Amino acid sequence: MTDSERCAVEYELFELVRKAGFEGPTWKLLADKLVRHALAVLGPWVRSGWIFSVAEHERMPLRPTPQERLLVEARFAEDFVQETITRALERFRRNARDGDGWNADGGLSLGSYFIGACVLAFVERFRRSRRTGDLYQFQAASSVTIVSEDGPDQTEVLASTADIAGSVVDRLAFRSRLAGLSDRDRGLVWGRAVGLTDREIQHLFDFPSVQAVEVRWARLKGDHGWMTGLDGKEVAE
Repeated sequence: MTDSERCAVEYELFELVRKAGFEGPTWKLLADKLVRHALAVLGPWVRSGWIFSVAEHERMPLRPTPQERLLVEARFAEDFVQETITRALERFRRNARDGDGWNADGGLSLGSYFIGACVLAFVERFRRSRRTGDLYQFQAASSVTIVSEDGPDQTEVLASTADIAGSVVDRLAFRSRLAGLSDRDRGLVWGRAVGLTDREIQHLFDFPSVQAVEVRWARLKGDHGWMTGLDGKEVAE
């Protein structure tokens, strides 16, 4: 299907939903399509931290501290993804009903438009959590030493029912090693670790080509020995 054909299909579906008042089976079909697309994009963006680069590119800089980044990526990723998509869908529906929503002539596909709404919802959620202190309310008083290539790093550990000596430490150790990388490199390493294809990594983390992903991955493995053998190794979230 060409881009023009895809745009025509999206327009027809949107018009059907609009005529139905954004209610009923047609709305459920469209909402399901949007949510599935957002989960496929927002999940990797939030869990890898790439969402912060996207927000800055959209002129909504958040500039998280290392601690805030860790909390979002490792502890509250699922909460952020779910609430972000829920709020974005509510706003999408409300704006569409008011006539201020997606327009086929606006230059964005329906999916891209909704992802933009999700990024805005994430930014609002993060700023609210930072302002109210929600990001820190589950912090434990103790800390654990995470050893990275640069030596020990004191990282606050969140209260968790998981085995502190097992999955939580493994996850934080992985995150601490990502801390010194650029956002795009973090996305690449995270994507490789969870088994994304090079094409998926290219699309999600804005690499110019699949070859660029392959070349950068080879360079990273050469510079960081711990990445060797990481491909497809699931990292606990």
